[in-house]
Amino acid sequence: MKIIHTADIHLGSAFQGLSLQKAQIRQTELLDGFRRLCVFAKENGVAAVLLVGDLFDEKHVVKSLMQQTLSFIRDAAPVAFFYVSGNHDEGFEDYEPLPENFYTFAGGWKSYDIGENILVTGLDTRRFSMENFTSLRLNPDKYNFLLLHGERTDSANANAAYAIPLGILKNQPIDYLALGHYHQPDLQTLPVGVRGVMRYCGCLEGRGFDEIGECGGRGFFLLDIQNKRLQGEKFYSVATRESRLARVDISHCQTYFDVENAVLTQTKDVPQKDPVKIVLCGNYRSELKKDLSLLATRLQERFFYLRIKDESRLAIDPKDFANDISQRGEFIREAYAQPMSEEQRSEIIEVGLKALAGETIDL
Repeated sequence: MKIIHTADIHLGSAFQGLSLQKAQIRQTELLDGFRRLCVFAKENGVAAVLLVGDLFDEKHVVKSLMQQTLSFIRDAAPVAFFYVSGNHDEGFEDYEPLPENFYTFAGGWKSYDIGENILVTGLDTRRFSMENFTSLRLNPDKYNFLLLHGERTDSANANAAYAIPLGILKNQPIDYLALGHYHQPDLQTLPVGVRGVMRYCGCLEGRGFDEIGECGGRGFFLLDIQNKRLQGEKFYSVATRESRLARVDISHCQTYFDVENAVLTQTKDVPQKDPVKIVLCGNYRSELKKDLSLLATRLQERFFYLRIKDESRLAIDPKDFANDISQRGEFIREAYAQPMSEEQRSEIIEVGLKALAGETIDL
């Protein structure tokens, strides 16, 4: 039997920081990614899709988005969809009608027999409690999928928000603990319970620069269960775009155009469809004018979205200013006389030198 493990799709995400037009594009791409997962499941003979929380990004879902999402699920029949709510969404308790091939876990522990001695059991995140976790009873004669959205912990304390207490589950006949909440997938399974494995599947598609990674690192797991054993697995990606990180060392740059050329060289292989975060690093000389506003203006049309962060540090040797009687020399000597971290000192000196030179200060 083929089973898909997916989670954290976050349909309806606001994509703050993007223009309205680009945010709408990304929202449509997220929704289309879920549609393509549903089509994949139907065309490849998948019996069940395990949706382990945060299908939506908000608790209150726009009606049109809800209807579109459920229509994709309905059209994928006979594929069965099993959904536990996460910490972002609240499930479908008040929504009618639900597709006949869509199953939820409202009200506490619930199990579904999907054939071939396989049970799917789950608990909505808002139902997490010590009482509920200790009341779990799984059938040891079945292959048990357990669906939970939260943070796994070795502790037996289930009172922390979203905590999945592995200490309580250690004696349970779990075969596959399907987890949601963390957006980075576990490409290898970890042991859990007396006989099983567990993993986070990650998100279906990265939404920002906190989810940087190749498209192959964002997707879903296709599992093959035969004779109550996990016989095979494969990771698939349906991601439309890949959030990229480019670290650019500007230590040897002497002019603004040296900085721009260094960035262009570092990003020459990045497709224009992708969002890019450029981080300037290294130690630069005081004569260099970086001009990040100009850099952003000249590069923003090259990529779907561009963000520039400056982590470079001003290269200053205090010995060079020991006998300098100018305001600049006095300021630098005073900066080195004060107790502070080197990072703070570098930032203060950079701002101070700009002020002394009458330049625009970006804070």
